[in-house]
Amino acid sequence: MPVTENFPLVSIVMATYNGERFLKEQLDSVFEQTYANLEIVIIDVCSSDHTLSILNKFAEEHSNMKLYANEKNMGHIQTFEKGILFSTGEYISLCDQDDVWDKRKIEILMKEIKSYGMVFCDSTFINEEGTSLNKKLSDIKNLATYNNCEPFIIGNCISGHAAIFTREIASLATPFPAEIIHDWWLAFVATSRGTVPFVNQALVDYRQHSNNFIGAVNVKGGRKKDTKHAARDIIRRRIKLFYEKCAHKNVQTKQLLQNINKSYSDFSMQNNFLRTKIFFRNKSNLLAIKKRTPFRKWLFCVKMFFKII
Repeated sequence: MPVTENFPLVSIVMATYNGERFLKEQLDSVFEQTYANLEIVIIDVCSSDHTLSILNKFAEEHSNMKLYANEKNMGHIQTFEKGILFSTGEYISLCDQDDVWDKRKIEILMKEIKSYGMVFCDSTFINEEGTSLNKKLSDIKNLATYNNCEPFIIGNCISGHAAIFTREIASLATPFPAEIIHDWWLAFVATSRGTVPFVNQALVDYRQHSNNFIGAVNVKGGRKKDTKHAARDIIRRRIKLFYEKCAHKNVQTKQLLQNINKSYSDFSMQNNFLRTKIFFRNKSNLLAIKKRTPFRKWLFCVKMFFKII
């Protein structure tokens, strides 16, 4: 595919940390993309293995690659934010160091983004050795075209590695809040501004292993969850952030977020009933991402009497 004005620049942003085991395979898949007008922006987070050596070799071979080495570990979320701010493309695609991309991924998604702020695809799970786990992300979450941000209040199905979004969405979403993983936050911002189409093709091999910062399936030795009280505080702050970021045109959603926030203030009988009623009344949207039977969704709403998400 020739590089012309008909093919706007896409910035692929990657964060790396001690990724020598899988990094070369992923970089090969990135540089083999059939969409030719790309820049690759990579931020390394103080790797102590051979990651930087691998990156430097690729940088020497590819003039469209920009490599930055952090002097301190600023965290996963802020590293991706830094990479986005250093990028120059009209469109942005986030990239994990341990996946493998279909070589047509960017080309296919760019054909579908049109005037939308974001577009995303499906992913196939693979194990550490690169063998398919015979499961796709769409098998465990409802991947669909979304034109409402309410499903993204309590969860996310738009993985950063599977999406392309515009510079405008990136500007609206940054700075990234620490309480919400960056791809979830980007998905909420994009769906609060308009439709986000789903491309029903698995264009990423999504590797699952014990060193994943974020994994979609359970892997022995993976990252531990926050304590119950810490998790509750994070959820409360998250709802407040969603309320503040939700586009003003979404009057109904802002009211919903305000009501959820009120019900999260404590576990009084009044708030427990309010929270349960909110989830029952809005379960169609709030639970849209969850791939559950109607009965299990009903049980989820009942459970809200005793907990917050």
